[in-house]
Amino acid sequence: MIRTFIKAFIFMLAVVSLYAWVGQLVPQFEEQPPKKKIITPQTPPDELLAIGQETLRGKGGCLICHKDQDAGNERGPDLRKAAAAAATRKPGMGMEEYLFESLLHPEAFLVPGYPKMMPPADKPPANLSKAEIKAMIAYLQSLSGMAPTVKVLAEDAQANAATGPVHRGKELMGTYGCVGCHKLEGAGGEIGPELTKVAANREPADILNKIVNPAAWTTPGFQAGIMPAELGKSIPEGDRHEIVAYLAGLSGKSYSATGATSPWSHEGVRLGLVILVFNIGMLIALALARRSNKASEQTHG
Repeated sequence: MIRTFIKAFIFMLAVVSLYAWVGQLVPQFEEQPPKKKIITPQTPPDELLAIGQETLRGKGGCLICHKDQDAGNERGPDLRKAAAAAATRKPGMGMEEYLFESLLHPEAFLVPGYPKMMPPADKPPANLSKAEIKAMIAYLQSLSGMAPTVKVLAEDAQANAATGPVHRGKELMGTYGCVGCHKLEGAGGEIGPELTKVAANREPADILNKIVNPAAWTTPGFQAGIMPAELGKSIPEGDRHEIVAYLAGLSGKSYSATGATSPWSHEGVRLGLVILVFNIGMLIALALARRSNKASEQTHG
């Protein structure tokens, strides 16, 4: 009987170890709403810079066309030089004034060699508040090696008026700059194709693949290679699924934000099946061990 117990214990230990190993293979992600950065006149300069950098690289969608480091896009001017050149762009206009105008009214002055393609920062798709724009200006100043001089006023920090609940996938498309190039529900850029009904002709799995592999296909009438190759891979897995769920819903299709088009494709279900199979195997092993033990007792009896 002791031998049977030891065998069962060793088998259970092996099964638990296998569960732990399989569990490490399952992709894990948390679904959390995007964090809201609060900017006030008391926001420390370092924090203002960090918010400006995050806004420029995310919600603002600036890196779709510009770059703020050696690697990046060059459809627009290099942002590392923006603040240094600002004071000489328009006669009689200071650096801060020019940067503010270039973000709110980008058509007012076009840098030679670049086309008109930037939407106003306070309009869709970015919808930046005045405080966020000033944080971006502070970051632009730092890129040129300057100490930020921009000041956030109390009226700049006022929260935008509530617009009601928004699908998280739609929020994320703004956060990651998708609507800087694509139009969505009547608002957004026009560099890339309209995405409102993209799921009408594409399956959710194809859209998910397109996000991480922009070369998967190119919509007729649009230039190939415009979407940065690494953009989709930089988006967390859970956020990619949220975006696909939102786009699928716009065309009346169902897609789980966990990434499961069917229950059987979800990692949790597959892990459950693995556990079930091994539990059945454990029961069979115990039954065989008991049968062997009875046979042994009868032989010695």
